[in-house]
Amino acid sequence: MESNFKNQKEALQMAIEMEKEGQGFYKKTAGKASDKMTRQVFEFLANEELKHIEAIKSFYNAEIAGKTTNFEKVVAGQTPEKARQAILKLFKGLGDKAPVNKPDLDAYNFARDFEKNGENFYRKAAAKASDKNVKKLFEFLIEEELRHFQMIDDSIAFLENPAEWFHRQEKWHVEG
Repeated sequence: MESNFKNQKEALQMAIEMEKEGQGFYKKTAGKASDKMTRQVFEFLANEELKHIEAIKSFYNAEIAGKTTNFEKVVAGQTPEKARQAILKLFKGLGDKAPVNKPDLDAYNFARDFEKNGENFYRKAAAKASDKNVKKLFEFLIEEELRHFQMIDDSIAFLENPAEWFHRQEKWHVEG
């Protein structure tokens, strides 16, 4: 997404639209997915985008009303640890074999690029934010995009080489 915005109000508005695009893409991809893992990953990401939309909207509405928003209150319960546990749960029980046809790699690559572009947008928005809580929101969203990027990257690694993926997750060491 192009990051030409004049002020934090425009940045918030653009952020809502960007998250809506992501949510739509993730939801559509989940619906077309040919395997359970891909469906679950993209459903998870679609739900994450909805949380972001709601958080950004609360800041945007406050901006329009000339009020401030409490960052901690808006993102309460959206801790990285909760999200990390949800991500690990997606991979648990998959076994060390990837789906036979390695579906949707193009969608994963698109999603990875989308999250990277989102991170770049939020970095610029945070740098230009005039309200400290809006700046915190954009910094929070940077971390969210990085986490999503890593999840997508892990999914790609799993599909390409599940045995190696499990090896890395278990942190096995070759001794001898």
